Amino acid sequence: MNLGRNDPCWCGSKLKFKKCHLDREKKPAASPGDAHETLKKFNTSKTCSVPPALQSECTSKIIKAHTVSKSSSLKEISVDGHVLSFYSNSIENIKAGKLSPTKIGINKASTFSGFCSHHDKILFAPIEDNPFGVNSEHCFLVAYRAVSSEVYVKQAASKVFHDVKSFDKGLPLNLQIAFQQFAGNAYNGNDLTKNDLAYIKGKLDMMFSEGKLSQLKHVVFELERPPAIMGSAIVAPQFGFDGQSIQRISQNVKDVPDYIVINSFSNAERGYIVFSWLQEHATTAHKLIKQFTEKNYTSDHLVIFMISLIENIYMHPAWWGSLENKLQKYVCDVFSMGITNDHTGLLANVPNLNIARITHIDKSLML
Repeated sequence: MNLGRNDPCWCGSKLKFKKCHLDREKKPAASPGDAHETLKKFNTSKTCSVPPALQSECTSKIIKAHTVSKSSSLKEISVDGHVLSFYSNSIENIKAGKLSPTKIGINKASTFSGFCSHHDKILFAPIEDNPFGVNSEHCFLVAYRAVSSEVYVKQAASKVFHDVKSFDKGLPLNLQIAFQQFAGNAYNGNDLTKNDLAYIKGKLDMMFSEGKLSQLKHVVFELERPPAIMGSAIVAPQFGFDGQSIQRISQNVKDVPDYIVINSFSNAERGYIVFSWLQEHATTAHKLIKQFTEKNYTSDHLVIFMISLIENIYMHPAWWGSLENKLQKYVCDVFSMGITNDHTGLLANVPNLNIARITHIDKSLML
């Protein structure tokens, strides 16, 4: 590559070539330790995610808030204080070249440093100190915590992707170029999602500040017992329960796709899976609900749909151990499908996974 030492680097970093990629192929390659240190940055940021109007009340102590309640939910699917997660030992999964769930303590599972001690207590008291009720307040708070967590993760990911760009050290030039294209696409995709979520979070902040919680819409799947898989996230699904396309995602920053907040949890020995969305994102949500009810899908379909979309999921070790090897492989393949975005039709043929039966679908908060 014919560049002068003081020319802008070809990678787009805005640094001079001599300060960036000059002789990078001669530098020591990134190690697993470098990757581990970079991944740790996901947990270093601390902030309070309350609406701007409440930030003057914040305490200085930022705590590790649970997106899935430890006391009412994670304990219900734990064995000796542990649940299973695909990301509890991500470095080992990378080394092994495959994904498999490993143990994580419930004190660490689903946490993010996203609320101060004061607001984590008072903001979520209605759902932490009382039985869950199918009402606008409880469903809003469950969704608000999930969205706050996802905004936090996407902001942290921006820092991680910035560091990852240096992981092409020791590679020949052609692989450096390919690596930078891959890292750049990942960064841009994360940035696009981050902007979408900031927009949605702003809408939720306004609803909360103005006391208009009913503007957020929900459907609640009630289960006979706690589900063996719990999780929390906001997603923009491209496929329905049948594995067919349900919406197309544009790369235009002004074209926000339909997002749905998904929460799976338990309370008072019962299970709940809640879908929440902005009214302006109702098209995809309504398609999904119609499809689910018309085709008489089950809680197995709900859980597999979640696994294909959500990284922040946790499983009951005893439930996982009860699955045959082929079913464990199926679950791992579905999760991997979501990560690689390689849709293979696994959603279309869902086997019996022995997930708690749906006893009622409450649509009273949809309209």
